[in-house]
Amino acid sequence: MKTVREKIIERIVTQLESIAVHNGYDNEIGPGNVYRQESIFEKGKTPSAVIWELSESRERNRYGGTVRLLTLRIECLVAVPENKHPATIANELLGDLEKSMIMGNLTLDELIEDIQDVAAEILVPSPNRRIEGREVVYLPIDRQMAGAAVDFEITYTTEWGDPYTQ
Repeated sequence: MKTVREKIIERIVTQLESIAVHNGYDNEIGPGNVYRQESIFEKGKTPSAVIWELSESRERNRYGGTVRLLTLRIECLVAVPENKHPATIANELLGDLEKSMIMGNLTLDELIEDIQDVAAEILVPSPNRRIEGREVVYLPIDRQMAGAAVDFEITYTTEWGDPYTQ
């Protein structure tokens, strides 16, 4: 038996795998290129996406259920065509991720009450590891890659003490 949280993640994986030009997106991710909890930036494999399950807060509601707020980070990495700038591709990836997560998978609506993108950043090749005093993820300058990361908050409810039942 799978928890509601695991069902949500599985549907997100399926939706990220559907990111393809023929489905109305600007980039290609495709089946078999979505990972969980492992760094795609270190591997430099394109195309790829990863889901990081960052945190989940929980609060009991007045009806005896547990309202859960799951925070996820989704990162994508793709190759950059010679005629495009990495920042342009990275911004397209931001759009693809938002569209995919919020508009793309209507079956996700069966499991969740709300989804919201709460933070985003683009990742482009850079020789620097620091921006304004903070450590940042960077892509190797000698590779034609672009990346994007978006944090999402997903609200869903389960029965109190039972993460398997809505």
